[in-house]
Amino acid sequence: MAWRESYEIGVEEIDCQHRQLLVKLNEFFDACSNQQGREKIEETLKFLKDYTIEHFGSEEGLMNGIHFPELADHQKEHAEFVKTVLELEEQVKAKGVSVLTTIKLNRTLTDWLLNHINKCDRLIGEYMAQRKLQA
Repeated sequence: MAWRESYEIGVEEIDCQHRQLLVKLNEFFDACSNQQGREKIEETLKFLKDYTIEHFGSEEGLMNGIHFPELADHQKEHAEFVKTVLELEEQVKAKGVSVLTTIKLNRTLTDWLLNHINKCDRLIGEYMAQRKLQA
């Protein structure tokens, strides 16, 4: 997947973190295309755990600072994503890497990029632009 301007929310720190996620997503997709998804899944899950701590902390701090009215809903979505990543990690630890876990991670990442970032995170940028707020 290529980065598109439409993914930008207008907050450089957040947009930069989203671009990092897309790079990792593409690395994972490439590995899957080359039948190496199994080798890449543990690395990708570790990245996601670290990424969610940093990125969600930044994003939620920003939303809190600007009094974003949908903060609580956004936090729930973040918590669900973290839960999914942790469940996948537990599956890998308990049962090893399978085609099913690889497919699930692939689908989770794609859905997150297309739906959460492109729809939910965009609302943060729109809210800030409407109120002429700076990050």
